Amino acid sequence: MIRRAHLLGAASINAVCLVLATASVAQQSLPTINIGGARGPARPGPSAARSTGPARVTTPAPGPVTAPVAAVAGPDRYAEPKPAPFSRTIPANVPAVVESRTRQEIEKTVNVMTSAEAFKYMPSLLIRERYIGDRNAIVSGRTTGTIESAKTLVYADNILLSNLLGNSFNFPPRWGMVSPEEIDRIDVIYGPFSALYPGNSIGGVLAITTRMPEKFELHAKATGSVQPFSLYARDETNLAGNANLLIGDRIGDFRYFFAYDHLDSQGQAQTFPGNFMTPFAPTNGTRFFGGFEDNNQNGNPRIITGAAGADRVTTDMGKLKVSYDIAPLVRATYTLGVWNLENKTTVQSFIWDRNGVPIYNTQSGRIAIGPFAVTPGGVNPGWGGSTHLMQAASLKRDTGGVFDFDFSATSYNFLRDFSQNATSYGLRPNDAATAYNINTTGQNTVNTGTYWRTGDMRFIWRPEQKLQGKHEVSFGGHADQYSLNTVTTLTPFAGNNYAMALTGVNYGKTETRAVYIQDAWKFLPDWKFIGGARGEFWHAYNGSNFTGGLTTGNQGAPGIVPVARAAAAGGYFPDTYKSSFSPKAAIEYQVTPEFQARGSMGRAYRFPTVNELFQSITTANSITLNNPNLQPEISTSWDLTGEYRKVDAFDGRVGLFNPRVSLFLDDRWNAIVNQSSIGPTGQIVSQNTNLDKAVFRGVEGAIVMKDIMTPGLDYSGSVTFVDARIVSNGNALSFTGGASGSPFPTAGGILLNGMQYPRVPRIRIRSVLSYSPTKDWSMSFGARYASAAFVTLNNVDFNHNNYGSVDSEYLVFDAKVNYKIAPNWTATVGVDNIGRWKYYVNPNPYNQRTFFFGLKYDLGGEDGGSTTVAGLGGGVGGAPGVR
Repeated sequence: MIRRAHLLGAASINAVCLVLATASVAQQSLPTINIGGARGPARPGPSAARSTGPARVTTPAPGPVTAPVAAVAGPDRYAEPKPAPFSRTIPANVPAVVESRTRQEIEKTVNVMTSAEAFKYMPSLLIRERYIGDRNAIVSGRTTGTIESAKTLVYADNILLSNLLGNSFNFPPRWGMVSPEEIDRIDVIYGPFSALYPGNSIGGVLAITTRMPEKFELHAKATGSVQPFSLYARDETNLAGNANLLIGDRIGDFRYFFAYDHLDSQGQAQTFPGNFMTPFAPTNGTRFFGGFEDNNQNGNPRIITGAAGADRVTTDMGKLKVSYDIAPLVRATYTLGVWNLENKTTVQSFIWDRNGVPIYNTQSGRIAIGPFAVTPGGVNPGWGGSTHLMQAASLKRDTGGVFDFDFSATSYNFLRDFSQNATSYGLRPNDAATAYNINTTGQNTVNTGTYWRTGDMRFIWRPEQKLQGKHEVSFGGHADQYSLNTVTTLTPFAGNNYAMALTGVNYGKTETRAVYIQDAWKFLPDWKFIGGARGEFWHAYNGSNFTGGLTTGNQGAPGIVPVARAAAAGGYFPDTYKSSFSPKAAIEYQVTPEFQARGSMGRAYRFPTVNELFQSITTANSITLNNPNLQPEISTSWDLTGEYRKVDAFDGRVGLFNPRVSLFLDDRWNAIVNQSSIGPTGQIVSQNTNLDKAVFRGVEGAIVMKDIMTPGLDYSGSVTFVDARIVSNGNALSFTGGASGSPFPTAGGILLNGMQYPRVPRIRIRSVLSYSPTKDWSMSFGARYASAAFVTLNNVDFNHNNYGSVDSEYLVFDAKVNYKIAPNWTATVGVDNIGRWKYYVNPNPYNQRTFFFGLKYDLGGEDGGSTTVAGLGGGVGGAPGVR
């Protein structure tokens, strides 16, 4: 249940600017003396930007103001000018809500150590970054949950960062391939309304634009953080450090940028295995002690036996981006990025036997603690390492004239990728705690050889002749291939790569071919219609998985546990072919000079990923089950948006007043959902399945205000309400995520009808207030709120706000201060989660109160610029769009 006080507290943050504006109105109502511009020159529009059509890149400073702004209604000084060629990464005339932020806004308001954090205050978004450097930071949006990674697309300079090999927390976008200092702007397209993007855009498209130099630039930044963390018996202080360097220059028609980013971060423990307590009558009294008693997400008593997954992450990223203008407004670009990871996860036991030996695992499974039987497990350390290579090449013509094109090809290769876990860590006692044995083995999961490839051809035709109005026709094709190559082996010693035997092999490929066409037709001065369609042809093939080889032998043997042969099992999966046709349409109307409205409709098909179809892996900490019979999920989405934009509102007391309201509806058939539970030995078991139909209804309100009462005081905020329900399900689901031992029956088939769709909260609030009293100072205060969400299909997990398989409620406040201590030097201090709110996701805890300290040096380049709302019908980039 949502705590009303917390919700009201979060909502009050969104009302701060309105209270201030009201106070300003009262003050300004007093008689004033006009002294010829006493209000001071108008500032360029601060960089918070929002648009229900694509936004633009820069906003120049306005000319001098010769009269009070309130007295003379001048031009829209917050509107963006026509952007420079090659500066756009999203297309013109997007028939959807688009929210944008520039580098200046991000630096002013967000404590940034990874590129994922740049999206922290975007409406309706949650980036599931549990700790700094979290590699499983997937995107959750209006209608997508916190483990549905394949339902949102993330690009950087049109290079796909989304890892569409799978659809879970294990397949996050490759954020590490973008240094935070590279980011020039970010854009978010809400919903699958553009024919230019595949069906994975059900949850939206996140686009990162990185900077390219016009002259020599050097940027260096170092940031550190401190996070005190406590939960159960875990009491720690986690440190993180980030250093990045950016060097670029333009030499004639040649440009280059080199980026290097280093991150060293210690994350908090991520799992706290707890098992259901059952009556147990030990024959010789209690032999084991410790643990923490509480209730799990279903309200059942449990004992927390340990902590695991405290991840020490060290990453290094080097990237070279070069471009050459081979003809006027025709540019060739090549990007090469290398990302390297080394990590180690540590564990801690909360229980011990009568000899004082800490217990991580046992010979027989159950142990006696008081009058209860408990099954400890899932507390095993791990090691990992990766080296990934990203490449992209493009040839682009961007004249904004009659005909433009964009050819691009990308590849992403897992040159080295492995993760290891101890099979059963620690001294393992028998029931009487009189003898111990040791299992020295480990399991190694290798993804080396996995890759994906993409290719796109995009064309834009803007006929000079008026054919019942102006047109901009976009058309093109797309191709991609995803290849899974996962091998698991048993190693004689945990942390050793030497393989005793294969224990599992998973192979498979998917590929998609697509064509699209879309026309933006301005048939009347105040009306525009955008219509199009996308055809996709999908193929899954070469799928197989096998298990067998060696396994640990007699669990009760003294000394070192032996290994034994395991029979091979598995097989090949038949090839699958699917095709789809996705129509798109939108109508826009300029109701008044200040108010625009648009209605959009889009059909989208999200095909199963190669991992969902073919990968089945069992480790000491988790079990993943594949489902080769998954069907594509189909989404028909609707959006009705109205936006009001007023410059010098309230008699000039607010420089820009820009509210927006969007009503959205998503009818989704065959929704692919992932369910997980904590098994009897502490392993997390997960599997994907199709639901017949789910419906998402919601409203999103957002507002941008600039120069509130005084130049430099800006505000942006949003509130999203969603009702997400399972409305029809005739399948007899055998897996619904109920934890082992739960007294609640599993619910399948029609019993799921009317249940809440998992992991989509009813309420989300994002809010940030910033103030720049001088050009050297900036301060910001942000707030983030979300109500709790069910994670099971049968909605039995009512105890949301504790550790477990939950998406809990949170109310988090953040702050940041920037100060330019010298012409090229800027110092920053900040804090996230000021109130130290403890909140969780699937089932891991997020970071608690975290302090940030940073120092930055900038030589050359722009100061970050600013962007503002371009309006519902706006275009982006060098192309003027259809105006």
